[in-house]
Amino acid sequence: MKKNYGLTKTEEQIMELLWSAKNPMTFREIMDVAVREWKKEWKVQTLNTFLLGLQKMELVGAEKGASCNYYYALCTKEQHIHNWTKKMVAECYENSFSRFVAAFIGDGKLSKEEAEELKKLL
Repeated sequence: MKKNYGLTKTEEQIMELLWSAKNPMTFREIMDVAVREWKKEWKVQTLNTFLLGLQKMELVGAEKGASCNYYYALCTKEQHIHNWTKKMVAECYENSFSRFVAAFIGDGKLSKEEAEELKKLL
């Protein structure tokens, strides 16, 4: 099962690219990866729409350069997963950690190791 942490497949592809980039990337560099590696046949507006959406989600930052814009991740993948998980627990379990854990284990039981690990967290 592929984990997307609240992102569409395409948003996740873009974020994975930016998370792995050592430096901010230009619009053209991102588009080149989309065409070459992801086999996308996007118009400029399509990629722009995705980047604007990721900026609104506060996942991507943009910086105007002399001749082009540079895009970069505003958080690490781990930070995004942490924030997404907190949001999911808030929305689905009314910020109740116990309700979240109960839903997680369902009708099953925790192993001794899982119980010990949970105790350490508390």
